Amino acid sequence: MFQALQRFSLTASQIVVAGFLLGITAGTSLLLLPISSTQSGGADFMPAAFTAVSALCVTGLSTVDPATYWTGFGQAVIMVLIQIGGFGIMTAASILGLVLTQKMGLKARLNTSAESKAFGLSNFRKILIRVLQLSLGIELVAAIILTLRFHYGYAESWDLSIWHGVFHAISSFNNAGFALFSDNLMSFQSDPVIQLTIDFSIILGGIGFPVMIESYRRLFAKLKGQRPYAFGLTPHWSLHASIVFWMTLILLVSGTVFFAALEWTNPATLGPLNLPDKLLNSFTASVMPRTAGFNTLDISQMTAPTWLGMDLLMFIGAGSAGTAGGIKITTVAVLVFIVWTEIRGETAVNVGNRRLPRSIQRQALAIISLASVTALVSIILMHLITDFSTDQIAFEVFSAFGTVGLTTGITAQLPVLAQLLIMVLMFTGRVGPVLIASALAQRVTKKHYEFPIERPIIG
Repeated sequence: MFQALQRFSLTASQIVVAGFLLGITAGTSLLLLPISSTQSGGADFMPAAFTAVSALCVTGLSTVDPATYWTGFGQAVIMVLIQIGGFGIMTAASILGLVLTQKMGLKARLNTSAESKAFGLSNFRKILIRVLQLSLGIELVAAIILTLRFHYGYAESWDLSIWHGVFHAISSFNNAGFALFSDNLMSFQSDPVIQLTIDFSIILGGIGFPVMIESYRRLFAKLKGQRPYAFGLTPHWSLHASIVFWMTLILLVSGTVFFAALEWTNPATLGPLNLPDKLLNSFTASVMPRTAGFNTLDISQMTAPTWLGMDLLMFIGAGSAGTAGGIKITTVAVLVFIVWTEIRGETAVNVGNRRLPRSIQRQALAIISLASVTALVSIILMHLITDFSTDQIAFEVFSAFGTVGLTTGITAQLPVLAQLLIMVLMFTGRVGPVLIASALAQRVTKKHYEFPIERPIIG
């Protein structure tokens, strides 16, 4: 399929977009089969299409109950779409090609790099295999823990426990948020094993493949008793990894405090729980808006200020080149550094002992601007076609655009036009506004001259 796309001389960005569209079409077709649905005569088109988009874009929003609407086959289709979407269309295709042919052409490498932003062309095959090993390894560990817990803690049969364990391990690591329980994870409010296993799977998937690979190589070097130089690493962590680690820690801690402070006495959420469960669920609630989409608390019963804070977390997302969505924490960090530099009156944006190139600064500003405009326009459009409150609409828009999957409970009630808009937002949030913009561009024009400088008044 991807070789056929390449024959049309499409750019790497256009191939990624086309690949996602083809994947959505294939997923919808499979979910429309009578064997996929518990409904007489098979699933309706909109639930099938909405679910396919949500699964491939690793979002988790659904207009139907995945636990009861889809059969085991339909749920398996959703799980495969989640796994492909988590890797990325071109990354998944490249991995499949390596497994089948043991080789990869230059154009395939360029296409995969354009999609993931995680790999250079140097040692590409080894890095891609490492991504596969790390992903499947984390999913396997999570699946084993969840399987044992479902079997011994909830008396599920081994078959059902294994199925639930594997599905939720894949869904959590890929930050998808699909659950096979009608109340999502609300039945496990007092279960630290289930919650923390899923929480840390989400966090590991959200930090991004580059950070996972660097962490793995540094750990491997330490275990072997060798210096980082032997593995092509510097003595210090890369700037990207440092930013991701610190921003992840800051957002997790501040998010936990935020949820605990605002929902501590809410009788519909944290109020009835004991102290350990309140802290546990506050931490889980802090993890989930980082594009995961599971929920152990009733989102619809949270306060409006809590929704607003979750909107911000969903908009930010997690690490770049991973399974998470949002504008990414590195983008936000770069914006913070730019503002801090302006406040201090300095000319160069420095982070520690490193200077950020102007191209990175422009990319960060462009992504934030495009994402903000997309969200604002979508909220206005949703207001025109639905009767829900601004709080509910904004939450749904940020959840879809951030590929999160949390909802205040209005997803199933949305009219068809609103569902189509949410599908576009999920697709845009996963593929990326900048990637779509570059895919639509016919050519890149480089000017060989510059105009005179003139400064407008700012502020």
